[in-house]
Amino acid sequence: MRTEDERARRLLAAQASAVALFDEVVARGIIAPGRGEQAVSDQIRDLANEMFGKTRHWHKRIVRSGPHTLFPYRENPPDRVIEADDIVFADFGPVFESYIAPGNTTVMRRRDKAGRVCHWILEIHLTDTACRFGGFYEQLLDLG
Repeated sequence: MRTEDERARRLLAAQASAVALFDEVVARGIIAPGRGEQAVSDQIRDLANEMFGKTRHWHKRIVRSGPHTLFPYRENPPDRVIEADDIVFADFGPVFESYIAPGNTTVMRRRDKAGRVCHWILEIHLTDTACRFGGFYEQLLDLG
C-alpha cells in the first residue's frame, strides 16, 4: 500500500511527465498543418511509450483542431485535417471517480472507496462559438 505522500509525489510526477511529453511534441513538430487529428494522437501515444514506457491510457485520447475544439469530451467528431491557423488541443490521462459538475453534491475534501485522500484536477474547456474555436487547460488543483 502506498503512503499518501507517495501518491501525491506520483501525481505530481505524472503532471511533470505530461509537460515533458508536450514539450517534446512541440520540439518534434508532431502537430502540424496537413496532419490528421487521429494520426497526431497516435504519434503522441507512440512518443509517450518511447519516452516513458506508457502503453495504457485511462480514457480515450483526444486531439482536436479548429472547429472540433468546440466539442465536449463525450462527442466523437470525424477525423479532421489540421489547417494552418488552427488551434489544437490534446487530452490524455486518467479518469478518477470524483467529478464536480452540476447536480453533483459530493464533497471535495473526502476519501475514496479505498480510503485514500481524493485529489482534484481542474479541467477547463473554454469556447468561442462566434469565432468557432475552443481551448482546454488541465492541472492538479490541490497539490504542488
